[in-house]
Amino acid sequence: MMRQSVHMRDQKANQIAMRSRQYRQTAISMLEEITVLVMLWGVFLLAGTS
Repeated sequence: MMRQSVHMRDQKANQIAMRSRQYRQTAISMLEEITVLVMLWGVFLLAGTS
C-alpha cells in the first residue's frame, strides 16, 4: 500500500516536471519568434530612415 502511494506521487511529480518543461519550451520559442520580428522591424525602420 505504501509503495503504491509513493509511486503515485512520483508519477505526479513527473507530470508536473513534464508540464513545466513543455511550458518552458513554448516560452522560449515564443521569445525567439518575437526577437526575429523585432529584428526585422528594426531593419525595415533603418532601411526606411536612411
